[in-house]
Amino acid sequence: MIKKIGAFLACTLLAAGVSSCSGVTAPGAQASDKTITVATVAGYDDTVAVTGLWTELLSQHGYTLQTKQVDLAAGFAGIARGDLDGYLNAWLPTTHGTYIDKYKDQLNILDKPYFDNDRLVLVAPKSVPENTIEDVVNNASKYGSKIVGIEAGSGEMKILPDVLKKYNATDKLNIVAGSTPATLAALKDAAAKNKPLLAALWTPHWAFASMPIKALDDNLQGWPKPDGSYIVLSKEFAAKDTEVVKWMSNFKLTDEQYASLMLDVSQASSATDGAKKWLENPANRKAADSWFN
Repeated sequence: MIKKIGAFLACTLLAAGVSSCSGVTAPGAQASDKTITVATVAGYDDTVAVTGLWTELLSQHGYTLQTKQVDLAAGFAGIARGDLDGYLNAWLPTTHGTYIDKYKDQLNILDKPYFDNDRLVLVAPKSVPENTIEDVVNNASKYGSKIVGIEAGSGEMKILPDVLKKYNATDKLNIVAGSTPATLAALKDAAAKNKPLLAALWTPHWAFASMPIKALDDNLQGWPKPDGSYIVLSKEFAAKDTEVVKWMSNFKLTDEQYASLMLDVSQASSATDGAKKWLENPANRKAADSWFN
């Protein structure tokens, strides 16, 4: 009951930066001590996919995974306070490093990433002849002299100005902040019409399997090296729910597994339905079962 009340209070007190709560108690679950509350961010399709997978897997082991949509900075602050139990997709050491550094002594970051090839990229339709960022900078007017960006508060958007400096492109390309769904819609439209468009995205992402787009070669190495995906938990949760921490520590995804999970989730009516479809693949089911040994 204490945990249930805590979850309710977190939902109430986290008004700043929190936009919604969701979660359904699994049959037979004891919501009073088996409800886990994690942060998620609207438009972060990789986080949505991983959270959907763990929602389904934990429900099969008697737990309820409840999510709260947050601004990422507010989410890590909430985890540090113990208002939230965790976040399942922190890109470290670089992209989310500035958020984490402030609270690192108050967080439990699992030792190893479950995925180690997170890359920030600029993308364009496959139909354009330019294949490198430098190519596009040299033809900036062809792309409207702009980059269609994602959420203004994201780690990628904070890093992107430094990338443009590396390419001496600060006065050639204007960064236009928006949202991931709007960026994907613009990319889909441009790719269908064979029109030049430059946008910020990341890999892995389901968009590469569902529309004719390409990641531009970072030939001057403006982006940081690939990050790893880490699970970040509150110290209180990590101390109390050691069994779940053990399961999550065993979690590991290959590039192919991650991309296929994101694609299944993107095509499903809900993240958990997409995760269920992904788990129907015997190889994926076998991998997932091994995390619970």
